[in-house]
Amino acid sequence: MYSKLFLFFALSFLTVSEGWGQSFTSDRLKELFRNQQLLGTYRSNHSLMVNANQLPLADLDSALGIKAQQPVIGFLPTQLVQQYNSQLPYDWNNGAMIPARGYQLQASVGVHAQLGRHLEIQLAPEAVLAENRVFEQFSSQLGDKSWAARYRFWNTIDMPDRFGNDHYQKLFPGQSFIRYNTRSLSFGISTQNLWWGPAYRNALIMSSNAPGFLHATINTIRPLHTGIGDFEGQIIAGKLDGSDVLPPRTYSVYNGQFLYQPKNDEWRYLAGMVLTWRPKWTPNLFLGFAKASYLYNSDISNPLDVLPFEGFLGHRRTQAERTGKKASLGSLFMRYIMPNEQAEMYLEYGRKDISMMPWNVLQNAPYRRAFTGGFRKLFDWKNQSHILLAVELTQLQAPDATLIRNPDSWYTHTYVRQGYTQLGRPLGAGIGPGSNSQTLEIAWVKGLKKIGIQFERLRHNGDFYYYAFESIGDFRRNWVDISTTFKADWNYQRFFFSGQLGIIRSLNYQWLVIQLDPRNYFAPGNEYLNIAAKIGVGYRF
Repeated sequence: MYSKLFLFFALSFLTVSEGWGQSFTSDRLKELFRNQQLLGTYRSNHSLMVNANQLPLADLDSALGIKAQQPVIGFLPTQLVQQYNSQLPYDWNNGAMIPARGYQLQASVGVHAQLGRHLEIQLAPEAVLAENRVFEQFSSQLGDKSWAARYRFWNTIDMPDRFGNDHYQKLFPGQSFIRYNTRSLSFGISTQNLWWGPAYRNALIMSSNAPGFLHATINTIRPLHTGIGDFEGQIIAGKLDGSDVLPPRTYSVYNGQFLYQPKNDEWRYLAGMVLTWRPKWTPNLFLGFAKASYLYNSDISNPLDVLPFEGFLGHRRTQAERTGKKASLGSLFMRYIMPNEQAEMYLEYGRKDISMMPWNVLQNAPYRRAFTGGFRKLFDWKNQSHILLAVELTQLQAPDATLIRNPDSWYTHTYVRQGYTQLGRPLGAGIGPGSNSQTLEIAWVKGLKKIGIQFERLRHNGDFYYYAFESIGDFRRNWVDISTTFKADWNYQRFFFSGQLGIIRSLNYQWLVIQLDPRNYFAPGNEYLNIAAKIGVGYRF
């Protein structure tokens, strides 16, 4: 069986078929247009921070050297993505795919129709099949107190380690929508993935880490030009669903109390908005903010609960807000392009449970916050190619010991206890609550062609680590993943090839240390060596 899976995996393909819709979603290809903007060959007034992963097909055609077509009805690019993890789940921003061990396949096919000048419909479902093989989870070797600490987090977020106990298969509506478009605005209903903000690896508020969710949207099609600069934005109202996967050992008891607290299984209503501004006085600077709020649908009691304007209306708060039944988080961000240096820098700074405005950043009292920041630069190389240097740092861990000792992490919530998730995955940064990461990438790039290497360090849920183990003074238990990933993208005429191979060393996996010799304090912990791979081939008819 596994030899056949390996052969199929090695010969995998990503088919791109005839037909042209308005856009299709690709995290991998969005980098191309970001690089082109640094080189001054892409639209300089686009922030690339409002749904930057939804690319106009005409732009992709231009990159492939294909003449664009606009039929009334046409097939969308058909996508087939395959992934393999040898020991443990790894990587994020995989959309409908789940964190899983073993082989996994995602396939998408779609059709797009332009009906008249204004109405367009796109149907692009996604199917996911995963082996979902067994792997080690939170260890029974850890004591009852550690399990009680772990349940403080499991009870405030819907984020399973493993999605069920068998093979996983599911069909999603995918990148589908129906829209009515004017010259500058679009009104519609969609299940497309969204990406807000400047981050490339870990967006704080909205990313492609989870499957797309059903939402109504009003968004700009192109930047709106005004006397003070250009604006882009989006307002959404959506429906979030749970994973229906229970945490392990729901029968566990500590101090006479069951640790597992059943969650309200209602769907959650989400309201969100993002706005970017390119000041006319500083044309290479983009400023913006994003925010989202969510609550159980039965707790909606005021028209203001369905609008994303919490914090904009002064002290006028709804009952859900006053009683803590409505959760929220938001961020401020900036992106500064330096065309002469072929470089950019960006920063996103977020705050939880309050509107993220400039006057809420500076204060003495500790509050739950997160940030991600990065720098990207292209160095000229031979034959119009470039060397890319990219760095991104993300911190979701609570900044203060007081906040850690009363854990309420980024994306978790004590009342809306599925947290900020869709089908068991965070809607924002895929590293998850309480985690920190550092990423360095070096690559040779030329158009769609890219050969590079990525180094990454991920420290899992530092909030839990300190909460669970501070009292025993055992500071060896940081669960850290150190990864080296080789990446390659290539196009030849109408063919497009892509692949990556990652080698991940997990140290103190699941915060477990096995000390057989009491005299050897620094003995190796619970370690794994994991191989993570993706591969694809595409052809454009």
